Amino acid sequence: MEKTKKIWEKAKKTATDKEQIKSTISKAGSKLRSIAENSNELKEMKSKLQILLRMIQSHISGEYRSFPVSTIVLIVFALVYFITPTDLIPDFIPLLGFTDDASVVFLIMRKLNRDIKKFNEWEEDQWEQAD
Repeated sequence: MEKTKKIWEKAKKTATDKEQIKSTISKAGSKLRSIAENSNELKEMKSKLQILLRMIQSHISGEYRSFPVSTIVLIVFALVYFITPTDLIPDFIPLLGFTDDASVVFLIMRKLNRDIKKFNEWEEDQWEQAD
């Protein structure tokens, strides 16, 4: 639990610094691209992380500002946890390494369900306006 506490503290600090958020987004995107989609769980985790990346990118670009601070911190926590190679179960352990990452991502997605729905509606409106 000590590692999770350290990751939480890092996430809170990162959430207040646009440059650190951008760096975290970049690292998470790179790691996300490197994950093979050889299981349904990994495909679903990738999909969930892509939503979180779009949410935080839209927030820091100023396009979408409807998130409370707690949502931003939770998104950043999920991303920092995901990119940290030595979390509860180190990522280099085949198959098991992403188990804890997926659990954290899914729990945060459930917690942010309302914000995600609002964001998805906003994104759909943006696509419709672009047509």
